[in-house]
This record gives sequence, structure tokens and C-alpha cells, in this order.
Amino acid sequence: MNTYFYQAPLTKNSTKSCEVYGAGGELMGSVQRYYNSTLHRIIDSLIGKNNLIVRVKAMNPTGETEIDGYVKIAMIKKPDYYIHFLSKDKKKLTFHAKQINHTNINSEFLIESDNIKIISQTDMFDWVRFYEEEQEIARWQSKIKEKFKTHIEVSEDAHIQDPLFYAVLGQMLYFIGY
Repeated sequence: MNTYFYQAPLTKNSTKSCEVYGAGGELMGSVQRYYNSTLHRIIDSLIGKNNLIVRVKAMNPTGETEIDGYVKIAMIKKPDYYIHFLSKDKKKLTFHAKQINHTNINSEFLIESDNIKIISQTDMFDWVRFYEEEQEIARWQSKIKEKFKTHIEVSEDAHIQDPLFYAVLGQMLYFIGY
């Protein structure tokens, strides 16, 4: 497993850019929550409990946006999440994530594109584990004791090797989303 880490923000509504590093200290890129406007931020804070309007982007080390993730708001049912790769080599790759169980604690998500299907699962206070074909391919964990230092591990068997992808999923689905 390849290991990565970043310092996640202390609050859900933070728009602080979080730099993702490899185990050797090399900069892999960064993840950041963002709002399209000040009005969206106010609505999200006052009405949405900071998880109604969820948008997270990942940038490469030069600052170019590589991944854009957002939630499609649904008032009655569970929300749908979309993750778009914007880099030239993966431009057509889009993932749709939806919750497949009906609990906010230990929630499970199906994350799929045209030809890749990933299941994410967690146990309370444990790693979020990502599976392809019932094999663990990555995991994500944010530790409260370490002021939300977040760890990512990606297996060499994973179709998506980019740690920024798992950072965006972890932030959207498990840190901000619930």
C-alpha cells in the first residue's frame, strides 16, 4: 500500500486548502472545500448545518484543478454525489456516489463510473475502506486525537491510484457529508 497524509480542517465549513503529501514528504496536491458564492456559504451555514451544499476540489502540485466533486441536493431522499476528473488523461472519467444503506452511522456508498465500481464502508472510529470486487483497494482515516490528521493508503491493485480521489471522497462522504 502507498501511504499519504494531509491535515484536514477542524470544521466542516472551512475552505482551507489542505496539502496532501506522500510518505516521503513529496507534495501530491491539495484538496479544498469551496462555495460558488457567499450566498451559498450563508445558506449552507444557516439552513444546511454545513453539509447541504458540498463542493470539494483537488488540485495538482502546480495548482490546476484535477478533480471536482459536488453533491446534488435532495430534500427527501439521500443526496447523490458526483466526482469529475478534469485532467487531460482522465477527462471523461466521472463517478456517481450514492448511499446504499439507510443509516448515518457506518454509512456505505456505491461509487461507480462506466467501468469501475467501488464500495466504501466504515465502522465507527475506524478506517473508511474502499473495495473493488470485494478486495480492499484503499482506505481513509481522519484522527481526532491528531487534530484531524488524515491518512490515506492506496493498494497497487486499485484502478484509481490518485490519492486526491480518495481524499475528495473522504472529505465529501464522511467528513462534510455526515
